[in-house]
Amino acid sequence: MCSRVLVVMASLGALALAACEGESAPPEQVEMTWVERPLPPHPGPPGRTVVRDAVECGDGWWVAGAVFLDRPTETRDTRPALWFSTDRERWEPVPVGARTYWGRRAILNSIACSRDRIAVVGARSGGAHGNPRVTTFWMDGRTLVDVRAVFTQYGGVSATNVGPIAGGPAGWLITGNRTSGPGVWWTDDPRGFTRVEGEPGLTDDGDLESLAQGAGWAGEEWVVVGAGARTGRHLDPDPLAWTSPDGLTWAPEEMPAADGAQDVHRVTVLDDGRLLAVGRSDDTFAAWVRDDDGWQGPVGFGRIADSWHGTPYVASLATTTAGVLASVSTGDHYELWHTSDARTWQRVEVPLQPQTAGDHTLSVAAGGEVLVVADAGDGGHVWAGEPVSP
Repeated sequence: MCSRVLVVMASLGALALAACEGESAPPEQVEMTWVERPLPPHPGPPGRTVVRDAVECGDGWWVAGAVFLDRPTETRDTRPALWFSTDRERWEPVPVGARTYWGRRAILNSIACSRDRIAVVGARSGGAHGNPRVTTFWMDGRTLVDVRAVFTQYGGVSATNVGPIAGGPAGWLITGNRTSGPGVWWTDDPRGFTRVEGEPGLTDDGDLESLAQGAGWAGEEWVVVGAGARTGRHLDPDPLAWTSPDGLTWAPEEMPAADGAQDVHRVTVLDDGRLLAVGRSDDTFAAWVRDDDGWQGPVGFGRIADSWHGTPYVASLATTTAGVLASVSTGDHYELWHTSDARTWQRVEVPLQPQTAGDHTLSVAAGGEVLVVADAGDGGHVWAGEPVSP
């Protein structure tokens, strides 16, 4: 399936303001062509393909997800699945050699690249309390294999949640939270992670309760983003960031706040070296930019739905050859947004805008060219996007 959509680069108001101030207007339009590239069935017990995340790494592109079995058993109804392509056009399934109980059932939710190698985080709810049981994976030759870990590595009495994985030139970082506050898992070898919990730069101070949401490599350091609130202000959190040169020692970093509740979800490095973070600001989405003068105040875009099917959040953020793309859930459905300057945002029409639901998603792959994966409960979809020359 092939369709053309239009990314409008400036609203009429912005154009009028630029004209009044004598500034040059931004580019009028950017056209994007979307071509769907089907994923072949993944070898093994048949079922519905689901996709959750994608990344460019090494010699090509990777799409991570799972298969929801057509004939589930009492102990297994899902299995992990991974696909690879050298050109975003022809995809092939990657063998999965999971050996652990929860690894064989994991849904691969997040994937990241470091030094041309991938690391993957998967999970499946279960056990006595139905909590997500987290498993990490790495490529052993041409086969994706799971990593054996003790229960307390990602769970245990101090567990809260395990979030997405990010990659950088020195390794990988998983963002999450423990009862002491934000926690991370760092490694330079995907065969095992070091849990960083209760570290002074991340630990809540007794009055502040904070939550980490995502991370990225910012050229010389890791940056984790999230939010926090003081006692008595839990409904009015402020944006927060933490930085680390090595993934092990951390320091908090202030971000400017606006009126209302704010929460930062994803972060990426721009082509000019500035840092861009995207999250929620009251009833809109918002973008924060960090330059040589520090974090700048948030710029709003989009809108949170009045009625929710699920919690609104930023599902993905990626710097691409077509600019920066962010996929968001409004609480009602997923949308795709574009910016070329980190300040002016415009919505992009995409072939599929899934309704917000537990098994639905829309995600932009980290990498150079544009790749979008989506799932509306009818099976995984993959689209390659190409800007159209004027």
